[in-house]
Amino acid sequence: MVIRSNTLINYAFYSLVFLCFLIIYTVDGINSDFKVLFTNLLIGLVSLFFMFNGDRYNFSLNKMFMLFSFFFFAIAPALQYQYGVVLWSGPSFSDEDYYYLNVVILCILFIYQGLYHLFRKLQASKFETTVVKILNEKRKLIGNRLLILSLISLVITLYFYNFNLTNLLFRAGDTGRVAVNQTISLIFANFLLPIPVICLVFFKKYELNNRLLEFSLLAIVLISNFPTSKARFYIAAMYIPLLILYFKQLNKKYMLLNKILIFGFLIVFPFLDQARKYNNFSDFKFSLDFHMFLQGHFDSFQMFMRAIDSNIITYGQQLLTAIFFFVPRAIWPEKSIGSGYLVSHNVGLSFDNISMNYFGEGYVNFGYLGILIFTLILAFVTAKLDKMYWLKLEKNSSLSVFYLFLLGLLFFILRGDLLSSFAYTMGICASVFFVHTIALKKSKE
Repeated sequence: MVIRSNTLINYAFYSLVFLCFLIIYTVDGINSDFKVLFTNLLIGLVSLFFMFNGDRYNFSLNKMFMLFSFFFFAIAPALQYQYGVVLWSGPSFSDEDYYYLNVVILCILFIYQGLYHLFRKLQASKFETTVVKILNEKRKLIGNRLLILSLISLVITLYFYNFNLTNLLFRAGDTGRVAVNQTISLIFANFLLPIPVICLVFFKKYELNNRLLEFSLLAIVLISNFPTSKARFYIAAMYIPLLILYFKQLNKKYMLLNKILIFGFLIVFPFLDQARKYNNFSDFKFSLDFHMFLQGHFDSFQMFMRAIDSNIITYGQQLLTAIFFFVPRAIWPEKSIGSGYLVSHNVGLSFDNISMNYFGEGYVNFGYLGILIFTLILAFVTAKLDKMYWLKLEKNSSLSVFYLFLLGLLFFILRGDLLSSFAYTMGICASVFFVHTIALKKSKE
Protein backbone atom coordinates (compact mmCIF):
# COMPACT_ATOMS: atom_id res chain seq x y z
CA MET A 1 0.00 0.00 0.00
CA VAL A 2 2.88 2.40 0.71
CA ILE A 3 4.63 3.01 -2.58
CA ARG A 4 6.99 5.69 -3.80
CA SER A 5 7.36 5.42 -7.54
CA ASN A 6 8.50 7.67 -10.37
CA THR A 7 10.56 9.78 -7.95
CA LEU A 8 12.24 11.70 -10.77
CA ILE A 9 8.86 12.58 -12.34
CA ASN A 10 7.55 13.74 -8.96
CA TYR A 11 10.57 15.97 -8.37
CA ALA A 12 10.17 17.39 -11.87
CA PHE A 13 6.48 18.12 -11.25
CA TYR A 14 7.04 19.90 -7.96
CA SER A 15 10.00 21.78 -9.35
CA LEU A 16 7.67 23.03 -12.09
CA VAL A 17 5.06 24.00 -9.48
CA PHE A 18 7.72 25.90 -7.53
CA LEU A 19 8.95 27.69 -10.65
CA CYS A 20 5.35 28.74 -11.36
CA PHE A 21 5.13 29.85 -7.73
CA LEU A 22 8.15 32.11 -8.28
CA ILE A 23 6.25 33.96 -11.01
CA ILE A 24 3.94 35.55 -8.43
CA TYR A 25 6.92 37.55 -7.11
CA THR A 26 7.25 39.31 -10.44
CA VAL A 27 3.87 41.08 -10.28
CA ASP A 28 3.83 44.86 -10.54
CA GLY A 29 2.48 45.52 -7.05
CA ILE A 30 2.75 48.32 -4.51
CA ASN A 31 4.62 46.41 -1.76
CA SER A 32 7.96 44.63 -2.20
CA ASP A 33 9.82 44.41 1.12
CA PHE A 34 12.58 41.80 0.73
CA LYS A 35 12.29 40.16 4.14
CA VAL A 36 8.52 39.73 3.72
CA LEU A 37 8.79 38.16 0.26
CA PHE A 38 11.80 36.04 1.20
CA THR A 39 10.14 34.53 4.29
CA ASN A 40 6.98 34.00 2.25
CA LEU A 41 9.06 32.19 -0.37
CA LEU A 42 10.50 30.00 2.39
CA ILE A 43 6.97 29.05 3.50
CA GLY A 44 6.15 27.92 -0.05
CA LEU A 45 9.41 26.00 -0.39
CA VAL A 46 9.11 24.32 3.04
CA SER A 47 5.47 23.40 2.36
CA LEU A 48 6.36 21.74 -0.93
CA PHE A 49 9.39 19.98 0.60
CA PHE A 50 7.41 18.53 3.50
CA MET A 51 4.55 17.67 1.13
CA PHE A 52 6.98 15.54 -0.85
CA ASN A 53 9.27 14.24 1.90
CA GLY A 54 7.28 14.62 5.13
CA ASP A 55 5.90 11.07 5.09
CA ARG A 56 6.07 7.91 2.97
CA TYR A 57 2.38 7.49 2.19
CA ASN A 58 0.86 7.92 -1.25
CA PHE A 59 -1.65 10.37 0.23
CA SER A 60 -2.05 11.52 3.80
CA LEU A 61 -3.45 14.12 6.18
CA ASN A 62 0.10 15.41 6.52
CA LYS A 63 0.28 16.08 2.79
CA MET A 64 -3.11 17.79 2.92
CA PHE A 65 -1.88 20.14 5.63
CA MET A 66 1.17 21.06 3.56
CA LEU A 67 -1.04 21.62 0.53
CA PHE A 68 -3.17 23.97 2.62
CA SER A 69 -0.06 25.78 3.82
CA PHE A 70 1.22 26.20 0.24
CA PHE A 71 -1.96 27.88 -0.99
CA PHE A 72 -3.20 29.72 2.13
CA PHE A 73 0.10 30.67 3.82
CA ALA A 74 2.30 31.17 0.74
CA ILE A 75 0.55 31.97 -2.55
CA ALA A 76 -2.43 33.94 -1.23
CA PRO A 77 -0.51 36.19 1.22
CA ALA A 78 2.23 36.86 -1.36
CA LEU A 79 -0.29 38.22 -3.84
CA GLN A 80 -2.35 40.05 -1.23
CA TYR A 81 0.77 41.72 0.19
CA GLN A 82 2.18 42.82 -3.16
CA TYR A 83 -1.13 44.24 -4.37
CA GLY A 84 -1.86 45.85 -1.00
CA VAL A 85 -5.16 44.04 -0.62
CA VAL A 86 -6.81 44.42 2.77
CA LEU A 87 -9.80 42.12 3.12
CA TRP A 88 -13.06 43.09 4.83
CA SER A 89 -12.14 46.81 4.88
CA GLY A 90 -10.07 46.54 8.04
CA PRO A 91 -7.02 48.53 9.16
CA SER A 92 -3.98 48.14 6.90
CA PHE A 93 -1.11 45.79 7.72
CA SER A 94 2.53 46.85 7.90
CA ASP A 95 5.52 45.06 6.41
CA GLU A 96 6.45 44.06 9.96
CA ASP A 97 3.04 42.43 10.47
CA TYR A 98 3.55 40.24 7.40
CA TYR A 99 7.16 39.44 8.22
CA TYR A 100 6.35 38.54 11.83
CA LEU A 101 3.54 36.16 10.91
CA ASN A 102 5.70 34.57 8.19
CA VAL A 103 8.27 33.73 10.86
CA VAL A 104 5.55 32.35 13.16
CA ILE A 105 4.21 30.12 10.36
CA LEU A 106 7.69 28.85 9.51
CA CYS A 107 8.10 27.88 13.18
CA ILE A 108 4.70 26.14 13.08
CA LEU A 109 5.66 24.13 9.98
CA PHE A 110 8.97 22.93 11.44
CA ILE A 111 7.55 22.17 14.89
CA TYR A 112 4.57 20.37 13.36
CA GLN A 113 6.72 18.23 11.04
CA GLY A 114 9.10 17.32 13.87
CA LEU A 115 6.20 16.30 16.13
CA TYR A 116 4.51 14.43 13.28
CA HIS A 117 7.67 12.38 12.72
CA LEU A 118 7.99 11.73 16.49
CA PHE A 119 4.36 10.63 16.95
CA ARG A 120 4.50 8.41 13.87
CA LYS A 121 7.48 6.56 15.35
CA LEU A 122 5.92 6.06 18.79
CA GLN A 123 4.79 2.55 19.65
CA ALA A 124 1.01 2.14 19.74
CA SER A 125 -0.59 2.32 23.17
CA LYS A 126 -2.80 -0.46 24.53
CA PHE A 127 -5.83 1.75 23.93
CA GLU A 128 -4.85 2.30 20.29
CA THR A 129 -4.23 -1.42 19.79
CA THR A 130 -7.64 -2.25 21.28
CA VAL A 131 -9.40 0.32 19.07
CA VAL A 132 -7.73 -1.06 15.94
CA LYS A 133 -8.68 -4.61 16.92
CA ILE A 134 -12.33 -3.63 17.38
CA LEU A 135 -12.43 -1.68 14.12
CA ASN A 136 -10.88 -4.57 12.22
CA GLU A 137 -13.56 -7.07 13.28
CA LYS A 138 -14.94 -8.80 10.20
CA ARG A 139 -18.38 -7.54 9.26
CA LYS A 140 -20.79 -8.21 6.42
CA LEU A 141 -22.25 -5.30 4.45
CA ILE A 142 -25.95 -5.55 3.54
CA GLY A 143 -26.32 -3.71 0.24
CA ASN A 144 -30.10 -3.27 0.36
CA ARG A 145 -29.81 -1.35 3.60
CA LEU A 146 -27.42 1.07 1.93
CA LEU A 147 -30.03 1.71 -0.76
CA ILE A 148 -32.80 2.23 1.79
CA LEU A 149 -30.71 4.71 3.80
CA SER A 150 -29.77 6.59 0.62
CA LEU A 151 -33.39 6.75 -0.56
CA ILE A 152 -34.60 8.06 2.81
CA SER A 153 -31.91 10.74 2.73
CA LEU A 154 -32.83 11.60 -0.88
CA VAL A 155 -36.54 12.03 -0.06
CA ILE A 156 -35.70 14.32 2.87
CA THR A 157 -33.30 16.29 0.65
CA LEU A 158 -35.93 16.69 -2.09
CA TYR A 159 -38.44 17.92 0.47
CA PHE A 160 -35.89 20.27 2.00
CA TYR A 161 -35.23 21.81 -1.44
CA ASN A 162 -38.93 22.01 -2.36
CA PHE A 163 -38.51 19.36 -5.08
CA ASN A 164 -36.91 22.09 -7.20
CA LEU A 165 -34.15 21.08 -9.66
CA THR A 166 -32.46 24.50 -9.57
CA ASN A 167 -32.29 24.37 -5.78
CA LEU A 168 -30.68 20.93 -6.00
CA LEU A 169 -28.08 21.83 -8.62
CA PHE A 170 -26.92 25.33 -7.72
CA ARG A 171 -25.95 27.13 -4.51
CA ALA A 172 -27.57 30.25 -5.93
CA GLY A 173 -30.89 28.42 -5.62
CA ASP A 174 -30.59 27.95 -1.86
CA THR A 175 -33.16 30.68 -1.26
CA GLY A 176 -35.91 28.30 -2.35
CA ARG A 177 -35.42 25.85 0.51
CA VAL A 178 -38.08 24.94 3.07
CA ALA A 179 -37.98 27.26 6.08
CA VAL A 180 -36.83 25.36 9.18
CA ASN A 181 -35.19 26.38 12.45
CA GLN A 182 -31.40 26.42 12.78
CA THR A 183 -31.19 23.14 14.72
CA ILE A 184 -33.09 21.19 12.04
CA SER A 185 -31.03 22.86 9.31
CA LEU A 186 -27.76 21.82 10.99
CA ILE A 187 -28.94 18.22 11.48
CA PHE A 188 -29.90 18.07 7.81
CA ALA A 189 -26.65 19.60 6.47
CA ASN A 190 -24.22 17.90 8.87
CA PHE A 191 -25.82 14.47 9.35
CA LEU A 192 -28.53 13.57 6.81
CA LEU A 193 -27.19 15.10 3.60
CA PRO A 194 -23.86 13.18 3.54
CA ILE A 195 -25.52 9.77 4.03
CA PRO A 196 -25.85 8.85 0.29
CA VAL A 197 -22.13 9.55 -0.27
CA ILE A 198 -21.19 7.58 2.83
CA CYS A 199 -23.30 4.64 1.64
CA LEU A 200 -21.56 4.65 -1.74
CA VAL A 201 -18.14 4.81 -0.05
CA PHE A 202 -19.01 1.79 2.12
CA PHE A 203 -20.22 -0.02 -1.02
CA LYS A 204 -16.92 0.61 -2.80
CA LYS A 205 -14.82 -0.16 0.27
CA TYR A 206 -16.48 -3.56 0.68
CA GLU A 207 -16.16 -4.19 -3.08
CA LEU A 208 -19.72 -5.47 -3.49
CA ASN A 209 -20.38 -6.83 -6.97
CA ASN A 210 -23.79 -5.38 -7.84
CA ARG A 211 -23.79 -2.98 -10.78
CA LEU A 212 -27.46 -2.05 -10.47
CA LEU A 213 -27.09 -1.20 -6.79
CA GLU A 214 -23.92 0.79 -7.47
CA PHE A 215 -25.59 2.74 -10.28
CA SER A 216 -28.57 3.49 -8.02
CA LEU A 217 -26.34 4.70 -5.18
CA LEU A 218 -24.28 6.83 -7.56
CA ALA A 219 -27.41 8.38 -9.10
CA ILE A 220 -28.71 9.30 -5.64
CA VAL A 221 -25.36 10.90 -4.79
CA LEU A 222 -25.45 13.05 -7.93
CA ILE A 223 -29.03 14.14 -7.29
CA SER A 224 -28.60 14.93 -3.60
CA ASN A 225 -24.97 16.13 -3.59
CA PHE A 226 -24.30 17.58 -7.04
CA PRO A 227 -20.84 19.27 -7.22
CA THR A 228 -22.20 22.76 -7.94
CA SER A 229 -24.90 22.62 -5.26
CA LYS A 230 -22.90 22.94 -2.05
CA ALA A 231 -19.99 24.81 -0.49
CA ARG A 232 -16.60 23.84 -1.92
CA PHE A 233 -15.20 22.47 1.33
CA TYR A 234 -18.22 20.14 1.57
CA ILE A 235 -17.91 18.99 -2.05
CA ALA A 236 -14.19 18.33 -1.54
CA ALA A 237 -14.92 16.25 1.57
CA MET A 238 -17.62 14.25 -0.25
CA TYR A 239 -15.89 13.67 -3.58
CA ILE A 240 -12.25 13.05 -2.55
CA PRO A 241 -13.20 9.60 -1.10
CA LEU A 242 -15.08 8.74 -4.31
CA LEU A 243 -12.15 9.93 -6.40
CA ILE A 244 -9.79 7.66 -4.46
CA LEU A 245 -12.11 4.65 -4.64
CA TYR A 246 -13.00 4.95 -8.33
CA PHE A 247 -9.48 5.75 -9.56
CA LYS A 248 -7.28 3.01 -8.12
CA GLN A 249 -4.08 4.68 -9.34
CA LEU A 250 -4.47 7.22 -6.53
CA ASN A 251 -3.75 4.41 -4.07
CA LYS A 252 -0.73 3.21 -6.02
CA LYS A 253 1.05 6.33 -7.26
CA TYR A 254 2.89 8.55 -4.84
CA MET A 255 1.50 12.11 -4.58
CA LEU A 256 -0.99 11.67 -7.44
CA LEU A 257 -3.87 12.92 -5.28
CA ASN A 258 -1.96 16.07 -4.37
CA LYS A 259 -1.20 16.74 -8.03
CA ILE A 260 -4.90 16.47 -8.86
CA LEU A 261 -5.81 18.75 -5.95
CA ILE A 262 -3.30 21.38 -7.07
CA PHE A 263 -5.03 21.36 -10.45
CA GLY A 264 -8.37 21.46 -8.65
CA PHE A 265 -7.42 24.55 -6.67
CA LEU A 266 -6.34 26.45 -9.76
CA ILE A 267 -9.12 25.37 -12.15
CA VAL A 268 -11.98 23.44 -10.51
CA PHE A 269 -12.46 25.54 -7.35
CA PRO A 270 -12.90 28.82 -9.29
CA PHE A 271 -15.42 26.96 -11.46
CA LEU A 272 -17.37 25.74 -8.42
CA ASP A 273 -17.30 29.22 -6.92
CA GLN A 274 -19.45 30.38 -9.82
CA ALA A 275 -22.27 28.20 -8.46
CA ARG A 276 -22.69 30.82 -5.72
CA LYS A 277 -23.76 33.37 -8.35
CA TYR A 278 -25.27 31.49 -11.28
CA ASN A 279 -28.19 29.10 -11.67
CA ASN A 280 -27.56 28.16 -15.31
CA PHE A 281 -24.69 26.04 -16.64
CA SER A 282 -24.32 28.27 -19.73
CA ASP A 283 -22.98 31.04 -17.46
CA PHE A 284 -20.10 28.91 -16.16
CA LYS A 285 -16.53 29.33 -17.43
CA PHE A 286 -13.37 27.28 -16.97
CA SER A 287 -10.29 29.48 -16.51
CA LEU A 288 -7.02 29.87 -14.61
CA ASP A 289 -7.90 32.54 -12.05
CA PHE A 290 -5.22 33.90 -9.71
CA HIS A 291 -7.55 36.77 -8.84
CA MET A 292 -9.37 34.42 -6.47
CA PHE A 293 -6.35 34.57 -4.11
CA LEU A 294 -7.16 38.24 -3.54
CA GLN A 295 -10.70 37.49 -2.39
CA GLY A 296 -12.23 36.64 0.97
CA HIS A 297 -12.02 32.88 0.38
CA PHE A 298 -8.29 33.24 1.11
CA ASP A 299 -8.49 35.47 4.19
CA SER A 300 -6.85 32.82 6.38
CA PHE A 301 -3.46 34.56 6.67
CA GLN A 302 -4.91 38.03 7.24
CA MET A 303 -7.39 36.83 9.89
CA PHE A 304 -4.48 35.15 11.71
CA MET A 305 -2.71 38.54 11.63
CA ARG A 306 -5.85 40.23 12.90
CA ALA A 307 -6.03 37.86 15.89
CA ILE A 308 -2.41 38.52 16.86
CA ASP A 309 -2.53 42.28 16.19
CA SER A 310 -5.70 42.74 18.24
CA ASN A 311 -4.36 40.40 20.97
CA ILE A 312 -7.74 38.77 21.55
CA ILE A 313 -7.39 35.87 24.02
CA THR A 314 -10.46 34.19 25.52
CA TYR A 315 -8.66 31.61 27.72
CA GLY A 316 -10.41 28.59 26.24
CA GLN A 317 -13.91 30.01 25.78
CA GLN A 318 -13.82 29.50 22.00
CA LEU A 319 -12.57 25.94 22.40
CA LEU A 320 -15.35 25.06 24.85
CA THR A 321 -17.93 26.54 22.48
CA ALA A 322 -16.58 24.40 19.62
CA ILE A 323 -16.50 21.19 21.68
CA PHE A 324 -20.04 21.72 22.99
CA PHE A 325 -21.39 23.06 19.70
CA PHE A 326 -24.55 20.94 20.12
CA VAL A 327 -25.70 22.79 23.28
CA PRO A 328 -28.38 25.37 22.30
CA ARG A 329 -27.90 29.00 23.29
CA ALA A 330 -31.26 28.82 25.06
CA ILE A 331 -29.59 26.48 27.58
CA TRP A 332 -26.17 28.15 27.44
CA PRO A 333 -26.75 31.91 27.06
CA GLU A 334 -23.03 32.68 27.51
CA LYS A 335 -22.08 30.43 24.60
CA SER A 336 -19.52 32.26 22.51
CA ILE A 337 -19.76 33.24 18.86
CA GLY A 338 -17.32 31.97 16.20
CA SER A 339 -13.77 33.31 16.42
CA GLY A 340 -13.92 35.00 13.01
CA TYR A 341 -17.11 36.80 14.09
CA LEU A 342 -15.48 37.72 17.41
CA VAL A 343 -12.36 39.23 15.83
CA SER A 344 -14.43 41.00 13.19
CA HIS A 345 -16.52 42.79 15.79
CA ASN A 346 -13.51 43.69 17.93
CA VAL A 347 -11.59 45.15 14.98
CA GLY A 348 -14.61 46.68 13.24
CA LEU A 349 -14.50 44.84 9.92
CA SER A 350 -17.18 45.31 7.26
CA PHE A 351 -18.24 41.64 7.33
CA ASP A 352 -18.56 39.22 10.23
CA ASN A 353 -19.45 35.80 8.79
CA ILE A 354 -15.78 35.02 8.22
CA SER A 355 -13.30 32.30 9.08
CA MET A 356 -10.47 32.04 11.58
CA ASN A 357 -7.81 29.50 10.71
CA TYR A 358 -6.85 26.66 13.01
CA PHE A 359 -3.70 28.28 14.40
CA GLY A 360 -5.47 31.60 14.81
CA GLU A 361 -7.99 29.68 16.92
CA GLY A 362 -5.08 28.51 19.03
CA TYR A 363 -4.01 32.10 19.61
CA VAL A 364 -7.54 33.34 20.34
CA ASN A 365 -7.88 30.60 22.97
CA PHE A 366 -4.52 30.64 24.77
CA GLY A 367 -2.17 33.07 23.03
CA TYR A 368 1.15 31.77 21.74
CA LEU A 369 0.88 28.75 24.03
CA GLY A 370 -2.39 27.97 22.25
CA ILE A 371 -0.64 28.00 18.86
CA LEU A 372 1.86 25.47 20.21
CA ILE A 373 -0.86 23.28 21.79
CA PHE A 374 -2.96 23.30 18.61
CA THR A 375 0.13 22.43 16.54
CA LEU A 376 0.87 19.49 18.86
CA ILE A 377 -2.73 18.24 18.63
CA LEU A 378 -2.73 18.48 14.83
CA ALA A 379 0.58 16.61 14.56
CA PHE A 380 -0.59 13.86 16.94
CA VAL A 381 -3.95 13.30 15.24
CA THR A 382 -2.61 13.36 11.67
CA ALA A 383 0.38 11.13 12.50
CA LYS A 384 -1.74 8.52 14.29
CA LEU A 385 -4.52 8.45 11.68
CA ASP A 386 -2.11 8.34 8.73
CA LYS A 387 -0.26 5.40 10.27
CA MET A 388 -3.44 3.58 11.24
CA TYR A 389 -4.99 3.96 7.78
CA TRP A 390 -1.99 2.77 5.81
CA LEU A 391 -0.45 0.19 8.13
CA LYS A 392 -2.99 -1.11 10.65
CA LEU A 393 -6.61 -0.78 9.58
CA GLU A 394 -8.46 -3.15 7.31
CA LYS A 395 -9.40 -1.31 4.12
CA ASN A 396 -13.15 -1.61 4.85
CA SER A 397 -13.16 -0.57 8.51
CA SER A 398 -15.38 2.36 9.49
CA LEU A 399 -12.41 4.45 10.58
CA SER A 400 -10.80 4.01 7.16
CA VAL A 401 -14.06 5.29 5.64
CA PHE A 402 -14.05 8.33 7.92
CA TYR A 403 -10.34 8.90 7.17
CA LEU A 404 -11.13 9.38 3.49
CA PHE A 405 -13.69 12.05 4.34
CA LEU A 406 -11.24 13.67 6.73
CA LEU A 407 -8.82 14.29 3.85
CA GLY A 408 -11.20 16.97 2.58
CA LEU A 409 -12.56 18.03 5.97
CA LEU A 410 -9.03 18.86 7.15
CA PHE A 411 -9.00 21.82 4.77
CA PHE A 412 -12.19 23.12 6.37
CA ILE A 413 -10.77 22.61 9.87
CA LEU A 414 -7.53 24.39 8.97
CA ARG A 415 -9.34 27.32 7.31
CA GLY A 416 -11.87 27.51 10.14
CA ASP A 417 -13.51 28.64 12.06
CA LEU A 418 -13.30 25.87 14.64
CA LEU A 419 -16.95 26.14 15.74
CA SER A 420 -18.43 25.37 12.31
CA SER A 421 -15.69 23.00 11.09
CA PHE A 422 -15.78 20.86 14.24
CA ALA A 423 -19.58 20.65 14.05
CA TYR A 424 -19.43 19.52 10.39
CA THR A 425 -16.70 16.98 11.14
CA MET A 426 -18.56 15.48 14.09
CA GLY A 427 -21.76 15.39 12.02
CA ILE A 428 -20.10 13.41 9.23
CA CYS A 429 -18.42 11.16 11.80
CA ALA A 430 -21.86 10.47 13.31
CA SER A 431 -23.23 9.73 9.82
CA VAL A 432 -20.44 7.21 9.17
CA PHE A 433 -21.14 5.52 12.51
CA PHE A 434 -24.88 5.53 11.78
CA VAL A 435 -24.45 3.85 8.37
CA HIS A 436 -21.97 1.42 9.92
CA THR A 437 -24.49 0.47 12.62
CA ILE A 438 -27.44 0.02 10.24
CA ALA A 439 -25.81 -1.51 7.16
CA LEU A 440 -23.19 -3.81 8.69
CA LYS A 441 -23.46 -6.90 10.83
CA LYS A 442 -20.81 -9.06 12.42
CA SER A 443 -19.56 -11.86 10.22
CA LYS A 444 -19.96 -15.42 11.48
CA GLU A 445 -16.62 -16.43 9.99
